[in-house]
Amino acid sequence: MSDKSASLNPVRGWALWSVPRDGMRYLLIVDAIGLALAVFGMVTVPVTGGDWLAFGVLLACAAAHNELARGIERTRRQMENNAHVDLSSVWLFAGVLVLPMPLNVALIVLVYSHYWSRNPTIPHHRRIFGMAALVVSTQVTMGVLALIGGPGRLLAGAPMPLVVAVIVASLLIYTTVDVALIAGRVATYRTPGVTVRKVFGDPANHMLEISNLFYGAMVAFALSYSPALVVLSLPPVLVLHRSVLLKQVQEKARKDSKTGLFNSEGWHERASRERSRAARANDGFGLLMVDLDHFKKVNDTYGHVAGDAVLKAVADAISKEVRDYDSVGRFGGEEFVVLLPGMSEEDGVGVAERIRHAVTQLAVEAPVEGTTTIIRNLSASIGVSTFPAAGDDIEPLLLAADAALYQAKNGGRNQVVSSTALVKPVLAVAA
Repeated sequence: MSDKSASLNPVRGWALWSVPRDGMRYLLIVDAIGLALAVFGMVTVPVTGGDWLAFGVLLACAAAHNELARGIERTRRQMENNAHVDLSSVWLFAGVLVLPMPLNVALIVLVYSHYWSRNPTIPHHRRIFGMAALVVSTQVTMGVLALIGGPGRLLAGAPMPLVVAVIVASLLIYTTVDVALIAGRVATYRTPGVTVRKVFGDPANHMLEISNLFYGAMVAFALSYSPALVVLSLPPVLVLHRSVLLKQVQEKARKDSKTGLFNSEGWHERASRERSRAARANDGFGLLMVDLDHFKKVNDTYGHVAGDAVLKAVADAISKEVRDYDSVGRFGGEEFVVLLPGMSEEDGVGVAERIRHAVTQLAVEAPVEGTTTIIRNLSASIGVSTFPAAGDDIEPLLLAADAALYQAKNGGRNQVVSSTALVKPVLAVAA
């Protein structure tokens, strides 16, 4: 579609039309449910003067938060590859606990309209879906709040243990429904390299979101007692914003920019912790050294940009074949390293074989001289070592795995060799 035709008919230029059919159907269903719930709430749920005061305080705090944290939020979005935790949910969840449905809908629409006005690159269909998902989450949560009389009844006489239990249940249901709806969108989009596991696989993000909602519950209690107290909640939220950014900066320093894997420093830090744990628990772990075969030929034939695409594809292939808590790193060039906690040599060789096979199946779409080329026929050689059999510290284990890798290269490439296989011939010669 040309830019001229898109300008003549703006509807044809909507990003929505690039969404797969299943994804578009899913978006429209969630949007319709959210709209229906919003209209139903506005028609059937009354709003009082006190509700408007609480609404105004939360809206003012959310707007101030968005403005004061704008620079931090922009940096966080640029750095974050995983699910982005929206810290304005402090005010939105507080609204769920104290506001009737019509004002909750208004709060969601106004807060996100203000936020997205500062982030114009987000497609409109994504914005509408985000609001619809929150409206659905809010309505489901309000069904739980009915156990204590509904929103705004936190200090209305119900036994405090019951109130606390209902709030905790509401918090969990609110975030679970929202995450489930977003996960459905990710699954139906079927974007290459983007999976539900990748988007929601970081436990730290879930803990941050839950902590954020707990803080929103405290804001709701403060609002129920005195609206003036809510203003005191704003500085700590901004401090939280900065502390999250600092953590991301520190995490970024441990990642390889081309692949998103751990760099040498980050991987060694993880490996040292695992070595200490294994030594205390009298446990073992595996270590793999993975090296792409003939990678220089890829760079020489297709160029370094295509070579970077191959490295990213191989990194993704390795990550898919290991567990969430295994650690994959890139030491530079075409060399990768994998830490496998609690894994025996036999199991480590099995994982290495899966990785080797996955690399041979890759078909990498890479940019070459203004067009796109598919790069196939890749392979990798892999060396395996285990703690403590091959060494009692990380460096000896790396040397053992590297020696096994060297043997795999000399033996014809595209194969897996364990460090134990190197020891046996030496013992035989000595005998």
